[in-house]
Amino acid sequence: MDRRQTLAALLASTLAPATSWAQDFPSKPIKLIVAFGAGSGNDLIARELSKHMSESLGQPVVVENRPGGGGSVGTDAVAKAPADGYTIGLGTSSQMVMNVGLYKTLPFDVERDLRSIGLVARTGMILVASSKMPPTLAGLMAQAKAQPGKITYGSGGPGSISHIVGEAFAKAAGISLLHVPYKGNGPALADLAGGHVDLLFDGFLATNPLVQQGKAHILALSAPQRSAMGPQVPTFAEAGLPDYQAYTWNNLFAPAATPQPVIDRLNRALNQALAQPGLLQRLAQGGSEALGPSTPTDADSFGQRERARWVPFVRAMNIETS
Repeated sequence: MDRRQTLAALLASTLAPATSWAQDFPSKPIKLIVAFGAGSGNDLIARELSKHMSESLGQPVVVENRPGGGGSVGTDAVAKAPADGYTIGLGTSSQMVMNVGLYKTLPFDVERDLRSIGLVARTGMILVASSKMPPTLAGLMAQAKAQPGKITYGSGGPGSISHIVGEAFAKAAGISLLHVPYKGNGPALADLAGGHVDLLFDGFLATNPLVQQGKAHILALSAPQRSAMGPQVPTFAEAGLPDYQAYTWNNLFAPAATPQPVIDRLNRALNQALAQPGLLQRLAQGGSEALGPSTPTDADSFGQRERARWVPFVRAMNIETS
């Protein structure tokens, strides 16, 4: 009996601090690191999300931008932060997946050093063409097959998401395109409007103004169904390329050693935020759909599947990085 009582006491003493910590969490503001600049699509999602999570948690969730290294600088800041739940990150497919294949070395290991809190949103990308290009995906592919390597596509730079999904599109369509890298999608879109580059993968918010001006047209959307942002735009499946997918996604993540009760508390706040009409409306305005509610395990498994699919493809591209 004494031995059982001793074991019970030891177990209680071990669990009590974690339980108390979780009950008290959060007792001060939480920092949400965005690995891209202020005003970016990811930044806008984070700021809307932080507003709703603050209401649920009873403490401010403060967005801090840490751009650089294609998202690796901000990701590393979270990986090396104290594992107490007060520093978390907004993850993207670039940080959680593409960079793993793009860079030979990173200052952190996504699987070892990070833990998902939950999934946030998925944003389907669109293929936009200059006004001189065919108005349909079928017409574009036919021209590309007749003129291999002549049609150009812009990107936000070597290894950017718009570069990687552009290469994946060419492979899926069985065509050859000429890659033209820019320093960001903004300059690439400007050159597309001017007729200096033929194609670009981007989003509705950035491209719709050019479409309305007659300087570009959208060929297809990568999503399960059409978007309210462009109901006239067919999905890739409807346009004749059913197996092609191009999208970005977001999650929330924390240092891997963060106590499970704290992860669970943040997960509840995230899922509560994703149930708010205001946040769902803001996501829809950017052509995004909520991926929640999800559990931390759901989110970890999602990231693992994405890495299994994309990392070998990115590595096979042999992109040189500085």
